[in-house]
Amino acid sequence: MKCTLYHADTRKTLDDLLADAERQAGAWKDPKPSPGAPKPVTPLERFTAVKDLYMAIDRPFGNLMYSLIRATGAQTVVEFGTSFGISTIFLAAAVRDNGAGKVLTTEFIPEKVETAKKNLTKAGLVDLIDFRIGDALQTLKDPMPGPVDFVFLDGEKSMYLDVLKALEPQMKPGCLIAADNTDQDGTKTFLEYIREPDNGYMTSPLLTLGGTKPESGHEISVRIIAVVPPLGPVDLFDHP
Repeated sequence: MKCTLYHADTRKTLDDLLADAERQAGAWKDPKPSPGAPKPVTPLERFTAVKDLYMAIDRPFGNLMYSLIRATGAQTVVEFGTSFGISTIFLAAAVRDNGAGKVLTTEFIPEKVETAKKNLTKAGLVDLIDFRIGDALQTLKDPMPGPVDFVFLDGEKSMYLDVLKALEPQMKPGCLIAADNTDQDGTKTFLEYIREPDNGYMTSPLLTLGGTKPESGHEISVRIIAVVPPLGPVDLFDHP
């Protein structure tokens, strides 16, 4: 079976979006706020202020997530931070190639969701997506398509830990968690939590090269909920 990422519609949509994201990143200038305008303080206010930005993952990290989902046979994938749907294409392509499943993706900004739906339709993957609009801590309370196999964190950094904890009761043993932009402000409490062995994760940081930045920081973790006790001494002469 040919990889869905290489299908004509999927590949063209992804190539066009990634190229557009790179052009935008090269030309973007942080707009100066109007005199007297209040500074955005809540996640919704901050994301509304930059609602026209892609904030896309790079292709190497997208390829990595595709590979992880395929290798583990993940069927229920949860994405925190849809944006314009670039990352969602990688996730949905992997679910399609696994033969069954759903990508649940949640996004603050309704306008971004409408654009993401159009992009996923062009890529031929929209039928695999459960779009949810609003605060992820509310939208993730709604029923999941199934036990969670894979989580991608790429929304408001200060919410990573809260979103992770909200999903923990629904995670399968061995659930993978991929967190983007872990080299940015706001991820400290998340990283401290997920790197503490008593919290039930094995985790590793990594960097990918390419895309709109020279390099990007990530964290890949696996949920470990059962600890196997070490074997005691074996009596070689204890036969029934």
